Amino acid sequence: MTNSDVLYFNGRFTTTAERVIGVEDRGFQFGDGIYDVVKFLSSRTIFAREHYARMNEGLRELEIDNPWSEAGFLRLCGDVLERTAFGDGILYAQVTRGESQRAHFYPDGMTPTSLVYSRSFAFPDARQKEIGIRTVTAEDQRWKRCCVKSINLLANALAKKKAQRAGAAEALLVADGQVREGATSSFFAVLNGRLVTYPTDPEILPGVVRNHVIGLALSEKIRVDERPVREDELYNLEEAFITSTTQGVMPVTEIDDRVIGNSRRGEITELLQRLYDALERSVSE
Repeated sequence: MTNSDVLYFNGRFTTTAERVIGVEDRGFQFGDGIYDVVKFLSSRTIFAREHYARMNEGLRELEIDNPWSEAGFLRLCGDVLERTAFGDGILYAQVTRGESQRAHFYPDGMTPTSLVYSRSFAFPDARQKEIGIRTVTAEDQRWKRCCVKSINLLANALAKKKAQRAGAAEALLVADGQVREGATSSFFAVLNGRLVTYPTDPEILPGVVRNHVIGLALSEKIRVDERPVREDELYNLEEAFITSTTQGVMPVTEIDDRVIGNSRRGEITELLQRLYDALERSVSE
C-alpha cells in the first residue's frame, strides 16, 4: 500500500483522512499525553532513537505505559515510511493515556492510544538559512514541567500567534527577566564569543537538535555557557539562533523589531549550521 500520507493508529494502518480518535480519549479531553516529531530525509529517519528516548521519559513521568520498545518504535517508523509516497518530511508520534468516561480521576491500567503519521514538510532552503528569521518576546505561561513534551500546547500556540501577528516566525519565552526558549524551539545567543543557552532543567524541553549543537560547538572549542540569557542582554547579542527538528540551526536577525548583530547570519551560527546539516546527512537509521 502506498499513500500520500500514512497513519498508524492502535495497531493498524490507514490515512489521516480517516477520523479515528474517540471523543472521550484523554488526549482530546485533557491534553493527557506525550508527542514527538522525527524528521526524515530520503525515507530515513534522523535521530529517531533520541526522540524515542525523550518520549519514553515523558511517558514515564506521566505514568503512561509506553506501547513501544525502542526497536518496535524504529520498526514502526520504517513501516510508515515504506508506505509513504514522499521521501522528505516528518513523522508525528503521539501516545495518550487512552479512552475512558470523562473524569479528572482516571482508572489505573488504561490502554494507551498510540499513533504515528507521516507529513510532507517544506524544510528551510539555503536562502532562508542565510537570511534567518524575526522573533518577538512573549511571557512564558506554560506549566512547570516543560521538560515533558506534553500535547498540552495552548500557551505555546498563543505565543506563536503573537509572533505571527507581528510578522515574526517565533516567540522567545521570557520569565523572571530571563529568556528560556522559543515556543517551538531552543534558543542560543552569542556573547563575547561564547555560546549561551538556558540550562537543562524542568523549565525547558531537552531539545534533540540543541544537544547535538552543543556537542558540535564544544568539538570546535567554542565555549558553551549553560545559563539564562537575561532579557536586558537581548539587544546586545553578537549573534542569536534557534534550533529545532524542522528548522535545524536557524539564525535570528531581529528580536522585537530590533536588529541582532549586523542583521546577517553570524560566523558562529553559520559554522554550527554547516556542521549540523552535515551531521544530519551522515545519519543512517
